[in-house]
Amino acid sequence: MTDKPDGENKPFYEDILSKKNRPSRKRKNNEGPGAKKPRTDQASTDNKADPRIPGSGPASPRRSPGTGRFGPDRGGPARGGPARRGQARQGPARRGPVNPHADNEFAESQRLFAREQSEQRGTDRSDSAGREPYGRGPYRGRQDSGWDGRSDRPPSGRSGDRRDDRRNERFSERSNERSGDFRPRTGASAGGGYKGKPFVPPRAGIPVFGTLPGETRALLEAFPDIVQSVFPMDSKKIQGLPNDIRELSHELTDERSERRVGYMNEPPVLGAYIRYYQWWNLVRLTRIFSSLPLELNDGDAAVDLGSGPLTLPIALWMARPDLRAKKILWYCVDISQGALAAGEELFLALAAKTGNEPWEIVRIKGECGVSLRRKVSLVASANMFNELFWDNPLPLEAQAKHHAETLASYADRNASILVIEPGVPRAGRFVSLLRDSLIRTGFEAVAPCPHQTTCPFPGLRYGKWCHFVFDTVDAPAKLHKLSEDAGLSKDRAALSFVFSTRTEHAEEPATDAEPESAVLPDAAEAPVSAEAPSLVMSRLSSMFPDLSVRITSDPIKLPDFYTGRYGCSEMGMVLLTGTYAAADYLKGLDSGSFVTVPRPAHKKAETDQKTGALLIRLK
Repeated sequence: MTDKPDGENKPFYEDILSKKNRPSRKRKNNEGPGAKKPRTDQASTDNKADPRIPGSGPASPRRSPGTGRFGPDRGGPARGGPARRGQARQGPARRGPVNPHADNEFAESQRLFAREQSEQRGTDRSDSAGREPYGRGPYRGRQDSGWDGRSDRPPSGRSGDRRDDRRNERFSERSNERSGDFRPRTGASAGGGYKGKPFVPPRAGIPVFGTLPGETRALLEAFPDIVQSVFPMDSKKIQGLPNDIRELSHELTDERSERRVGYMNEPPVLGAYIRYYQWWNLVRLTRIFSSLPLELNDGDAAVDLGSGPLTLPIALWMARPDLRAKKILWYCVDISQGALAAGEELFLALAAKTGNEPWEIVRIKGECGVSLRRKVSLVASANMFNELFWDNPLPLEAQAKHHAETLASYADRNASILVIEPGVPRAGRFVSLLRDSLIRTGFEAVAPCPHQTTCPFPGLRYGKWCHFVFDTVDAPAKLHKLSEDAGLSKDRAALSFVFSTRTEHAEEPATDAEPESAVLPDAAEAPVSAEAPSLVMSRLSSMFPDLSVRITSDPIKLPDFYTGRYGCSEMGMVLLTGTYAAADYLKGLDSGSFVTVPRPAHKKAETDQKTGALLIRLK
């Protein structure tokens, strides 16, 4: 028992209960009647620095406390824990009662001290994303830095002037690279133009396949009506036409060895050939003739070897309205007299439909090599040699040399030779060999070749061959329907061809000129003009000419979002590549397009690891 203050006795356990219900030291310091008053009033009124706290003087009048990088929303590090960037590491936690107001005052003094140190250094640090910089104005430089302060851009390269968030940016970049994200290259290593510089497409030339005029399209659409007017066919035979076309397809492909030589003399075969194969051949040939640099004058003569139903002259009449008014003599040679007669009837009906006087047609039954009455200005052949070299025991090189000599024997002094074959590897090989033989006999390859050197697409075994393709979406709808009924639908058409010319100029007599005038004519009287710089540039461009490339392949997907197209050039096989705008440009090119690109240096030239082609990056 204990005595109460008023003298009464109390049980001993009341002291124990009173101690148990006594408030804790923390609650006593922070609340209740015994709570300590914060020292902020004293610190704000005394304006004295605490020697224990660095930089605990009065707050700067130019800044409001609690803003900027070291504001209270960021908070300080835990006692004894790692310090944040820009904050000093604090010592171990203090023992004894903790006053939160004292901690806030200590953290505030640290923030003010860090701000004053930053102002003395003169840096222009910014807060993290979403915060405004705590500086008042643009960076003017330190007095001892040697910078005159005429630019608002702070110096770079020193750790004190580098942004604090650059480390996070570098880390994010490395993270993206590890995750496989594609980071486009800029500058010279990019394939779609420099940064800030738009992609400029290369200069384009004449393509292999031209755009058909409206009249040519209308004539192609009306071709079955012309055939029906010349060779009428009843409805029963028209219904069986798809089967006849299918059987003829087997005779022309897998049953070639069993096919008779004069198969075109049979009326069912000839009818199926004219209504289907000749129609498709007209679609192919008109696309070539619309852009081919072929010129014929009044009184010229031409020969069509393996003419059949006059497919080549009919296609030229459809595609070149400018040649219809000229008087041209055609020698049409074929072993099938029935096909020649049918072709002449079709040609006359076509000329009557267009309202022009037809060309003169001379039908000659015979093979390639038959003699003609005169030399001709054009020697042409379409889909003939592929029926000759399949079963010939001679090597293809020997056959090409022999046929080149035969073709050249028909040509006049200034003449052209045109050979068109299907776009299959063996036909492409033959066309490449024929081109080489014609060049050796004095002809110049005009199309599709952009050069006179060795063909980079010789069509060797397991190699690339020269051929060009185009979509048949613009072909007549009735032709597509007939192809589907016969089970021979065609989405694309392919062919290989070569167009060569020979020009012989008459030798001019030499003039008796003085050596001075012959070497430097009018050198003393040549005035200095304002066009001298352009003349110098033209001479330099002639010394370093651009490279002409003929596109020969479809778009190719390459690594790192690159797109490539193979092409033929003077430097051999090339691979044009590019990304972004350059890739879109390459995808939009048609097969047979002609472009001019900067000529790469031999010492710095890159090559394709797969094909060995010269690699040219479009920028």
